[in-house]
Amino acid sequence: MASTAENITCSGFVFFNNFDSANLAKVEQVRISEKAVDKDVYEIDDKSSSNTFNSKDAVDYEFNLWTKHDCHGTQFQNNNRTWFYFGVRSNCPSVSVKFNLVNLNKQVKMFSQGMCPVFKIVPGHLNWERIRERPTYTLDQKGNEFTLSFLYYTPENSKAITYFAFTYPFSYTDLQNYLKKVDARMGKGSVISEDDIYYHRECAIKSLEGRRLDVLTISSYHNITQKREDRLNNMFPELSEERPYKFRDKKVIFISARVHPGETPSSFVLNGFLNFLLNREDQVAINLRRLYVFKLIPMLNPDGVARGHYRMDTKGVNLNRVYLHPSQVDHPTIYAARNLIRYYHHSYQVSSEPVDDDLSNINLEIMDNNIINSTASLASNHARDTTTKLLQQVTLMSLDEKNMYTLETTNKFSLEHADSTSIDKKEELSKRNDKTENITEDRANDRLLNYTTVCSSETPKSSNNSGLYLYIDLHGHASKKGVFMYGNHFTDPEDTVTCMLLPKLMSINNPHFHFASCNFAERNMYIIDKRDGMSREGSGRVAVYRMTGLIRSYTLECNYNSGRLVNTIPPRVRDKMNKTMNRIFIPPKYTPAVFETVGAALGPSILDLTENNPNSRLPNSQYRSLRGVKSHLKLMYVNNLSTPTNKSMRKDNVDAVAQNTCILKDVETKLNDAMTGTRNVVKNENKLMKKSILRRGVSLYSAMKRIKSSKKPRQTRQALRTHSANNVENSTVICTIKSEVKPFLKTIHYCRSTRSNIESVISSDILKPRLNICTNKKLITTSNSMKTCNISIEETTAVKHGSKRLKMISSTMTKNTLSEIEESFCSETSTKVSSKMTRVHGKQNIKEINNKIQIPGKSSKMKKMNKNSSVLEEDTK
Repeated sequence: MASTAENITCSGFVFFNNFDSANLAKVEQVRISEKAVDKDVYEIDDKSSSNTFNSKDAVDYEFNLWTKHDCHGTQFQNNNRTWFYFGVRSNCPSVSVKFNLVNLNKQVKMFSQGMCPVFKIVPGHLNWERIRERPTYTLDQKGNEFTLSFLYYTPENSKAITYFAFTYPFSYTDLQNYLKKVDARMGKGSVISEDDIYYHRECAIKSLEGRRLDVLTISSYHNITQKREDRLNNMFPELSEERPYKFRDKKVIFISARVHPGETPSSFVLNGFLNFLLNREDQVAINLRRLYVFKLIPMLNPDGVARGHYRMDTKGVNLNRVYLHPSQVDHPTIYAARNLIRYYHHSYQVSSEPVDDDLSNINLEIMDNNIINSTASLASNHARDTTTKLLQQVTLMSLDEKNMYTLETTNKFSLEHADSTSIDKKEELSKRNDKTENITEDRANDRLLNYTTVCSSETPKSSNNSGLYLYIDLHGHASKKGVFMYGNHFTDPEDTVTCMLLPKLMSINNPHFHFASCNFAERNMYIIDKRDGMSREGSGRVAVYRMTGLIRSYTLECNYNSGRLVNTIPPRVRDKMNKTMNRIFIPPKYTPAVFETVGAALGPSILDLTENNPNSRLPNSQYRSLRGVKSHLKLMYVNNLSTPTNKSMRKDNVDAVAQNTCILKDVETKLNDAMTGTRNVVKNENKLMKKSILRRGVSLYSAMKRIKSSKKPRQTRQALRTHSANNVENSTVICTIKSEVKPFLKTIHYCRSTRSNIESVISSDILKPRLNICTNKKLITTSNSMKTCNISIEETTAVKHGSKRLKMISSTMTKNTLSEIEESFCSETSTKVSSKMTRVHGKQNIKEINNKIQIPGKSSKMKKMNKNSSVLEEDTK
């Protein structure tokens, strides 16, 4: 076993650990006698992945490796051990070596989905690539220690060094080298037109260990002024670096990355966006620079990156939880980022910050630019003079091209310029006066904004006067697949749709973006992490919203390994529709190139927000326009209202109570409208019931009366012969009566089911009394019309069948009622019954039916009718 602060030598192998982002702590060789012990200690969690290695006897060497904890060897050491990065050199070429990383955090879900470490060989294979054989992972009996194992074949060149990392690395040194190349590329050439790229790099503050916090300013020369941004106290330590120029009527888009050191995909996303933004030929990039000013912070935690940490800074603090109250002493990078966000939110106006007790000597005041300029070198003065001349030329060009002013001579322009300078001086004086007069009010407002307790969810509404347009913090993600965004929660539907619009456009412009995985829940704003016990309320996304009211405040997450799906991307407007597109149906393994395409897709998505994209994909998509996308999101929002939402983390949430009250009022009004409509339907049905009772009742009982009246008291032989001859005709008439009763019974059953459904929706206290009253009125009317007839009427309804209207009635008749019918219907009502039968049967002749029907006995016919009535009664029940 061997362990040193730098390189580690063990059994002829040299393990390199003395470079940026490396974090190897200890190495020891595994002996053959110890392998049997390892079989008892470690349990294979994924049996399918254990077949990668055929046998341990085929391995020439085997080593156990320990990575450093975040803040290793200090009082701030914690349990974050996911990141690893080291190099290996062997004197034995072409031998198989097995590495066991024995103290990693439990990452079963990520490695079970096919996650693989990456490697490169110097010299030789200079590009990072995933290892070719799938690794295995094991857990100890307690399930605490996670061990990742993979094979490595030494190169033939014994001097070559093979580097291994958890994922594609991007160190602090890599960033500085990359920015130097960008500086060299952007420093060449002169300003020719307004659309030329304005690029500025500066150091906002130094980290705890003295590393730079770089801030990049990118825009065009449209609406540029000759005034530079204010130099805030305790920031911008490089006196030789001047602040960038201010812009007029151009909002700021603020993007940051690498607040968590091990989340390297965020650096590649920002690099992709930066490369796209610095493209001089792309019209989309030109429009972006013309409309907005971009402020980019490539690395918010440079110390953690250089130390090889996974999540924390050098004091063991998760910097993405301290945005509400950052300290200039303990969290300088977040302190600077937050001050810049406030400064741009107030449109280059310095606002006072509430002073903490331990930071009473910190304030935000404008330093004297004259003192700073006096310390600058002659070379910087010369550069500033040349830049000022170019700016004057560009300003003159813009004035001539856009016809912003109606001046025809240069003398008038000089007078106006002098007036503008005097106005600027007055504004500076008024600014200082306002600062001294309103500092108490600003501090009170800031305390009300920043020190709001968790029980209150009130946030300031973002106004059109805000200098910020968009804020995105870039991250990496270990468990959830794909590329997605986290947004804030809003009670206003319009704000919710506005927040969801950019992620939806990203899914249209990038095949790897998962809109379905985006989260806009309120719980995701205030949930407490299990690892550090800190709330997400202090994250950049939530803190910026609470501080500025900015709706478009996001966290963009990228999985280290792969995604769940691949979007079908529509062609651009200028692309040919018949152009063959290589469609990928299986999600690929993510590489830096994939992450860079995600960053590049941010550009056209931002322009699509305001329909300023000259080469948009929206017209060829299923939504056809931005309005179609908004309509789709509104429908999604309405559909999600019916689904159960997550419980709020705040018990005394006033906005949530107000939202629930509004929802209850809407439901109440809808129920009242439904009840009113149902009452009207019942009233109409009652009128139809009355008519149907009279018509069907009279027609049914008139048929019974005809059967009764056709019987003679004394039968002769001739009558019997007539009866035997007309048996077929009698049976035909009876079948006709039955055919009328059967559909009537089905309709009764349908009426009962409809009635039960209506009663289940409408409260019984409101509608049942009305139904009873209506039913009683019908019974009274029927009894009066039929005098002594006592009929039990239960249900009635009217339905439409095709173009005909069927009116039906259900009734229950017993033997007693039939006997009463025989006695009640006398000869005085026979004329009325005949008239009613004429309406029902149309062209049938009642006299012919009376002559044809002859019943041999009263009892047999009554039994048949009683049997039919009993069947009717059972069906109605």
